[in-house]
Amino acid sequence: MLPAYFVAAIAAVTPVAALQIGPLLSSCVDACQRGCAEIRSVQASRERSGGDLAVELKDSDDARSALTEADSAAQRAIVGALRATWGAELNVVGEEDDENSDMVLTGLNFEPLKLDLFEDDIGETPEIDAEDVTVFVDPLDGTREFVEGRLANCQSLVGIAIDGEAVAGAIGIPFPAGDLSTDSTVISGLVDVGTGVHGEPLTRGPFPLDHHIDGIKYPRPHIATGDSPAPVMNACREMAIERFGGSNVIYGGAGNKILGAALGEVACSIQHKFGGPWDLCAPEAVLKAMGGRITDLFGDEIEIYGKDAPASCNKRGYVASSSSSPIYHDALTKALREDSPVVQKYRDSIL
Repeated sequence: MLPAYFVAAIAAVTPVAALQIGPLLSSCVDACQRGCAEIRSVQASRERSGGDLAVELKDSDDARSALTEADSAAQRAIVGALRATWGAELNVVGEEDDENSDMVLTGLNFEPLKLDLFEDDIGETPEIDAEDVTVFVDPLDGTREFVEGRLANCQSLVGIAIDGEAVAGAIGIPFPAGDLSTDSTVISGLVDVGTGVHGEPLTRGPFPLDHHIDGIKYPRPHIATGDSPAPVMNACREMAIERFGGSNVIYGGAGNKILGAALGEVACSIQHKFGGPWDLCAPEAVLKAMGGRITDLFGDEIEIYGKDAPASCNKRGYVASSSSSPIYHDALTKALREDSPVVQKYRDSIL
C-alpha cells in the first residue's frame, strides 16, 4: 500500500514560470521528510523480516554503487511530490533517474507539499525564473552504509541550485540515533540567511561523535574521510595530518562528511571524488549557510551544478571545512595541490 501522502495528481498541477525561494525550500524540506519516511519504512520491514534487503549493484565491481528498495521508494516520494507541486517547468534531477522514471510516476497521486514553512522567516522575495533553477535529489545518500547497517551515516538530500550555484537545501537524517528509536531530523539551509531544524531536535555537533571522542586514540583536529584505499586519498590523509596534526576519522556518505564539517564535529572533510551534483548540492548549501566553506580538492569552486559543468568535475572531489576550523582551508588545499606528488599526478589525470 502506498503512503497516505500519495494523493494529488501530477497531471492536475498548475505549471509555474517563476518561483520564490521560501516556498521552494519549504517544499524541499517537506519532500525530504517524506523521503526519510520511506527509508525508515524499508528499514522497519527489513528488521521485521530478519534483515532481508534486496540490493542491486549499478556497477558490479563497486559496493558503493548499491541500489536498494529504499533508494527507489524515497526517490519516488521526493521527485514525484516535487513535480506534482511545481510542474514540468521546474527541473528536478534525481540520482536514480533513468529512462523509466517518468513512467514509474505516471498515474501516481501525491499530496501537495507544504509551501509555508518559512513564511515568517523569509517572507516574500524576488521571483526566480524557473528555467534558472535545478533541484538535485539524492534519495538515499550512503546506500552502502544502509546495506551494511551503519544507519547513522545515511541521509536524504534535496538541494536547490540557481544559475549553477548551490543556494539552499535540506539534509534529512532518517536515523538520528542510528536506529528507528527516534523520528527523522531535517536540517534546512539558505546561503547568506541561515539554517533551521525540522522534526526531531538535532543532537549532533559541535563536538566529535561519541566514537571519536577519545582524544588519545583520535587526537584533534579531526580530518574526516571515507574508507577508500585509493592512493590519492591516502596521500590526502597523510598530507593533512603532516601539516596540521590531528587524526583521521571515518565518515560514510558525502552528505554526512560535509555535515560533520558544517556542525564542527570535524575540522574538515576530504573526498577525492563523488557521484554527482545530487551528492553535494544540499550539503554545500547547508555548510555555507552555517558559515563553512567548500572547494574542490585543489582549491577551486565547485562547478558541477550548471549545464556547462566541466568534464569529470565530480572527480575533482571536495574539501569542506567548518567556520571554526583550526585548519585554514586555503592552506590545506594549497598543500594538497602543490606539495603532494600523488595528488598532483591525480590532478593531471583528470584535468
